[in-house]
Amino acid sequence: MFKLLIVILLSMLLSSSVMTSGHPSPDPVNETVQSRPLASAPEDSSVRLYAVNPSQGLFHSAVLEIGQQLRTFRWSGSADISTAPQLYYRDVNGDGVREAVVIITRASGTGVELQELHIVNARTMEEYAVESAADAVSQRVHSSVELRDHDRQVHIAVTIDGATHTMDPKASVFYDDPAQFTKHLDFSSVVMYDAEQLPLQATVSGSVSPSEFVGDLDLKYVYEHERFRVGPIEFEASSPF
Repeated sequence: MFKLLIVILLSMLLSSSVMTSGHPSPDPVNETVQSRPLASAPEDSSVRLYAVNPSQGLFHSAVLEIGQQLRTFRWSGSADISTAPQLYYRDVNGDGVREAVVIITRASGTGVELQELHIVNARTMEEYAVESAADAVSQRVHSSVELRDHDRQVHIAVTIDGATHTMDPKASVFYDDPAQFTKHLDFSSVVMYDAEQLPLQATVSGSVSPSEFVGDLDLKYVYEHERFRVGPIEFEASSPF
């Protein structure tokens, strides 16, 4: 029940569209911009991200600086040091020009880690459309959880783009009562992005209960028709499954 409440609250905060794009403000920011950047790109110190009026560890608007260019985006996320945005300045679409890549943490806690990916054209300061990992998973991944041997063993099947992967039934070593497992894997609690290596990647973790994660979906991004979409998706089971 606790996890269900978290998911409901998060679903109200996060966008539900398949393709998301930023909404930069065309006007100068009239609010107070934090003097210390939330993040600086390790590849170029002139690429920075600043919070606008952060409050209680959160921001609801941010200014992206690339050299002499500034633009405001209506992004929301954590401003805490431990979960502050990640910023990179790399050529992630293969056009020979670097882009600003921003990874924002929207929610973080025990069993929950939700991030958001934004990519900005450094020449125009316009944001590219980026397919969210969560939307790609909801459309292309299906799963089932079957309890066996008097509900003490669990058999899991994960189907990605029509190809099914199964895990042999094994006794659960984490949860006291496997009878409380969900009938499908829950992929809504952990969505993380990685821009340190190319191509851009995402990890979406699947669980059968609030305390038992049984595997990860590994997603790789491709750039097509001026947008970033999720390409190959692979599933990797966790021990002991």
